[in-house]
Amino acid sequence: MEYAFRSTLVRVLLVLAVLASFAVMSSAQAGTGELAGEVTDPTGALVVGAQVTLSNSATGEQRTALTTSAGSYRFVALPVVGSYTLEIAAKSFKGYKISDVVISVGVVTRHDAKLELGAEAETVTVEAGAQLVQTEDSATSQLIDRRVWEQMPLEARNANDFINLVAGSVPEQIAGATFRGASVNGTRTGTGNYQIEGVDNNEQGQGGVAICGTACGQGGANT
Repeated sequence: MEYAFRSTLVRVLLVLAVLASFAVMSSAQAGTGELAGEVTDPTGALVVGAQVTLSNSATGEQRTALTTSAGSYRFVALPVVGSYTLEIAAKSFKGYKISDVVISVGVVTRHDAKLELGAEAETVTVEAGAQLVQTEDSATSQLIDRRVWEQMPLEARNANDFINLVAGSVPEQIAGATFRGASVNGTRTGTGNYQIEGVDNNEQGQGGVAICGTACGQGGANT
């Protein structure tokens, strides 16, 4: 009987481990981004050793870091799920808090914080705003609001067609088309990489990149 109990327990633990790994994989497949910034005092001087805490509203995950000798912090590989709350604490300064920080796929979102002198028990709350300029790297990225997918009166919900909403994208012409996707920022058609939840979807024979083009109303990225 004891053996049977142990065997059942092992199986249950194994199932739980598998489910946990699937949850992690699903989160990662949604895409990741980064958050970085600089912490200064009222005079503009860098604040070294400030504790920075980042919390995910959807998963409850928390990450912590200390500002470097350059007064900076950086969180990498952040799942694009829910929004984030950023809190900063440093001795002789009021607490700093900003909610609803949105992370985008492949983008380094930047948020600099200026701390105010005062007791740590006091907290200054700031409203998150849209990031207008990408200053961390030369890469560009753009997300299409899910409400476009859900609410727009589209003839066919072909996910591959949504690339045409991205700045710099030129739709492939039906006449003489290769059906290899749009041209983005001057690149040749067929040089893009199509994925569904992190999985390769570039095989035209399996519907990737719309084997028969937009006219068919189907695409490998349909969800």
